[in-house]
Order: sequence, then structure tokens, then C-alpha cells
Amino acid sequence: MTSNSSGSPTSTRLGTQSQPRPSSSSMLWAHLQRKDTAKPATSTIPLPPLAPLDKTSTSLRILLHDTQSHFETFADKVNVLTKGVDEAKREIGLTKTLFEKEHEVLSNEMYSLANRCQTEILKAVGEPAQASRLADLQVAVQLRLEGLDKRVDSMQMLYQSNAQTLQAQTQALLTIQEQQGNILAA
Repeated sequence: MTSNSSGSPTSTRLGTQSQPRPSSSSMLWAHLQRKDTAKPATSTIPLPPLAPLDKTSTSLRILLHDTQSHFETFADKVNVLTKGVDEAKREIGLTKTLFEKEHEVLSNEMYSLANRCQTEILKAVGEPAQASRLADLQVAVQLRLEGLDKRVDSMQMLYQSNAQTLQAQTQALLTIQEQQGNILAA
């Protein structure tokens, strides 16, 4: 068993080494932390460190910048989408008003066309031949209905008078039965 540069053990088998693949972030940190051996000897000014001193805060900063760029992209897409929805709403309203106007115009055209057809037919045909016969029939039916109304009224009056007579006769019978009961009792 051997160990690699990061200190983790790796196994060897028949002359081949199988090393776990390092993650991209560990490769980045390894590259950033690598110290160059070739430093200029004449430089007395201390150079800032090439690698960040705090890996966690740097990673967090990178993640925050990445998240911010994703949020900005998302916000742009949401703005485009909401603008599209608003535009679609306006177009739907416009389409609705146009449809209503067109429907109204079409209805008015149909009504005027029907009226024009009717007047043209009346001009061509004239007054129907049955119109005078129909008027005569209407007058005859009206007279008959008035006669039937009079008969119904007279029958109703006869019924009322018969009902009053029947009531009077019933009263008279009751009186006779009372008197007959008095005579038999005496």
C-alpha cells in the first residue's frame, strides 16, 4: 500500500495503482496552496499569499456569487415570463372586446338581412289571399266566444238560483220533520 501526495492511502495491485479521483474543489485548493520553490531572492517586499488563508469563507463567497448569478438569471426569466403573462392578458381582453363587437355587428347584419328579406317577399307576393278569409273567421269565432260566454253566465246564474232553491227546500224539509216529530211525541 502506498500513499499519495494528499496523504490518503492507495492500494497497488499487480503493478497498477488505483487512486480515488480527487474532487474538483480539492484540485483547485491543491493548486492554490502549492508553494513555488522559485522565489526571487532579491525581493524584500513580502508578497501577499497566493492561496486564500480561509478555505471555507472563500468557498462560501464563491457559492454566494454563483447563487447570486443563478438568482439573477432566474429573476430575468421570471420578469420575461410575467411580462408575457401580462401581455397575454391584455391580448385576451382585446380579443374579447373585438369578438363582442364583431358578434354584435354580425347579429345586426343578420337582423337587417331578415327584415329586408321579409319586406321583399311582401312586395313580391303582396297580401296573402287567405288574409281576408282569416279576418272573417276571426270575427265569427269572436262572436261565437261571446255567445258561449253569455251561455256560461246564464248557466252560472241558474246554478246559483237552483242552489238557493235547494237550500230553501232543505230548510223546509227540516222544519216539517221537526213538526212531525213534535206531533208524534204529543
